[in-house]
Amino acid sequence: MPRSPRKSAARAGFPDSDCRAIASIVDRISNPTDLFSGARIADALLADNIVAFKRTSAAMLRPHGVTHNYHHRFELVLPLVRGGRIHVDDVSHRLMPGQTILIFPYQFHHYLDVEAGTIRWLFITFESVNDKELLPLRNSPRLLTRRDMAFLREMVAMIPGSSDNSAKRVELILKLSVFLRRLLAAQAVSASDGKEIAGSDPHGPLLESINSHVRANLNESLKITDLAKLTGYSVSYLGAVFRKQYGVSLGGYMRNSRLSMAASLLARGEYGRIEDIAKACGFESIFAFSRAFKKAMGVSPREYGKQVKARANPLQVSDRD
Repeated sequence: MPRSPRKSAARAGFPDSDCRAIASIVDRISNPTDLFSGARIADALLADNIVAFKRTSAAMLRPHGVTHNYHHRFELVLPLVRGGRIHVDDVSHRLMPGQTILIFPYQFHHYLDVEAGTIRWLFITFESVNDKELLPLRNSPRLLTRRDMAFLREMVAMIPGSSDNSAKRVELILKLSVFLRRLLAAQAVSASDGKEIAGSDPHGPLLESINSHVRANLNESLKITDLAKLTGYSVSYLGAVFRKQYGVSLGGYMRNSRLSMAASLLARGEYGRIEDIAKACGFESIFAFSRAFKKAMGVSPREYGKQVKARANPLQVSDRD
């Protein structure tokens, strides 16, 4: 005599009501037209290849070359102790604890007016499947709620042991993917309102003016004397202030800014010829451009373009030279 469903459920160790509750949900499912098309990873917002690191002083946020503040991955910036300004795409944002901003691949950015003292900033870099869904977060800092912070705390607790544990790596991937979805629904924070941050550098406005002018004229071979005329300060004074704040020379920063733009153009494929990119970024010759680019990036402009293309199409067979 066959067992009744009620007795089978009871013998399995769970109440019959559980099965009936699930069955009531199943009743609402419509059968698909085919059995081959369904939910796919390619359709999901999914973080991948996650690497996290911390910064504990303002000095650690200073640029040490073009690759320090320029990269081909997403970077989630989370100030936890003390705030500062982040300058992205010629817009300055005040970024305080409890707020976050997502830096997109090939976005040049740097930091200003970081509060004095020991800081605790968390950076989570990753690649993304179906990253078009992240576009609303571009240049849009978000305010975290108490629930967001609790979720973030759970996620951060997974990071120390995730590198050597496959189960934790998968859990971290899922946690960050959900956190990114939470950010899409979070309240946006308006751009910098110009108010001073406690302990901020009094030279902040001057440095911001220099940066804005440099970024607006990347197609020209600017000289420090041009910036001296613009600001009304001497060349030696500008150089000293800039090196104190950023830890690099003003001339080097100007050159690296043009190289970062060149890398962005190579990544986006907007120019077909290397010569055109060199000209668009203010280099007098393709030879000077190629030499400076390889010194900064470690590879030639042409090889860099191939590497970016390979990352975007990992299954595509690379060209053979």
